[in-house]
Amino acid sequence: MDAKPIDDPPHSTEKYDEGALLPEQQKKINELKIQKRIENERYLQKHPELNILMRDFIRQTCLQKPKDIRQFAASYFTHPMLEKRIENLINEQIETINSDIKVISEEIYQR
Repeated sequence: MDAKPIDDPPHSTEKYDEGALLPEQQKKINELKIQKRIENERYLQKHPELNILMRDFIRQTCLQKPKDIRQFAASYFTHPMLEKRIENLINEQIETINSDIKVISEEIYQR
């Protein structure tokens, strides 16, 4: 593995000082970054409700176009009915999937 950073620096930060770390240190950091991405992906796969939560947040943000996104996000993620809202969205998605399965099954059996 290359001993250079595998990512660009975060937006609005200075470029990486490529000489600050020894090649072995940079290699280890790169390996840790890859491992962390894998762990994060596994976590997200185990928790599909997070996908629904983020989709709803983005949807609400686009619909409401808040002037203060930080305040909007704080209100959204601390709303006392958020858990119930996500539960309802999950149930709606399950109903849609079940309906789609029924339609597909009927089409298959008609052949």
